Amino acid sequence: MRYVYSREYLEEQAEKINMKYYPERLKEVIPLDPYDLLERLGLDVEWKYISPNDSILGMIFFEDGYWYVWPSGKYKKGDIPKYEFFKKGTVVINQILLDKKSNAKKEVFVCNHENMHWIKDKDFFKTKDASPLHICNDDAMNKTYWNNTMSDVDIIERQNNYLNAAVLMPRNVIKREFFKRLRFKTIPSEPINYEVYMKKHIKSLADDYGLNFSPILFRLYDLGILKRENK
Repeated sequence: MRYVYSREYLEEQAEKINMKYYPERLKEVIPLDPYDLLERLGLDVEWKYISPNDSILGMIFFEDGYWYVWPSGKYKKGDIPKYEFFKKGTVVINQILLDKKSNAKKEVFVCNHENMHWIKDKDFFKTKDASPLHICNDDAMNKTYWNNTMSDVDIIERQNNYLNAAVLMPRNVIKREFFKRLRFKTIPSEPINYEVYMKKHIKSLADDYGLNFSPILFRLYDLGILKRENK
């Protein structure tokens, strides 16, 4: 079975998640604390060097399992990882993200990405194979589009990014707030072109949501607020 969902379905699920846990976020721009949501979902979190670099950003255990933990985030000759146990319902974030303050906003997206896997993908990974965990690298979090020619896991990841963005940036709020900051008197019915002057307003939205610039920009593209450039 392929777990392929429409964008509208994912938007509706995002609204249900916010309505259940943070209804106020459907009314105004409020950053989401992914660790608070993690606790509400009954998950645990650990911060470990789960790779000798930043090739792996996070992982989630759908069943009890083991993974390698390295001495640090920079490989040194002779380093040997330990094989550690993690219980079902554990999200593991690469400690490398915490080592640099500049990664704080990226950490929000990574942690909530794992939360969304728990909400959306438990059944898929239980039937996919016997592996108790799912690993997410940087590439897994880069894009939100998908098509049926992709592998099952690629589709899962792309849709997970979309759901993650929809939860972090509720569609009605970000649309209203974006045009408010642009000082538009009415909200256009068609996508508008991205202009350089908009950059400062997108950045201010990113700061208010506690996210990096790119997730805000791509959210505006995905929602059809900004006209996507043909490249």
